Amino acid sequence: MTEWHVRTGTPVPAEVPEQAWPAVEELMVAYFGCRRFARGTPDVRTQVNGILHRLRTGCLWDELPARYGPWAPAKDRQNSWFKKGFWPVLMNHLNSWGVSSPVRREPLVPPLHVTAGVTPKPAERDSPSPL
Repeated sequence: MTEWHVRTGTPVPAEVPEQAWPAVEELMVAYFGCRRFARGTPDVRTQVNGILHRLRTGCLWDELPARYGPWAPAKDRQNSWFKKGFWPVLMNHLNSWGVSSPVRREPLVPPLHVTAGVTPKPAERDSPSPL
């Protein structure tokens, strides 16, 4: 997902406030049809906000703050929506509100700098062969 945001230059929207959520639900219904979305704990809005938090901060899934609920269902929802083509639609909708930031991509390993050089070594004199 991070790579998609980087490749497309799509910024990450701010969290979706409760008062704005009905518009997102309408978008979901229009995209997926009359399908009902699970309303439990955590709710879909909480999961979406967790996904957006992860993309804005660069945290790992298992570092997602507890206020967003368990990370595995949020990750599954993100992957499912991306495979179904809904993620770009959702990002365009949320980014139309104007509050967004670049995706944060943390390097997986620290930067590595390699330097090399050759130190001249004095030539050794050949010793006479004992033969």
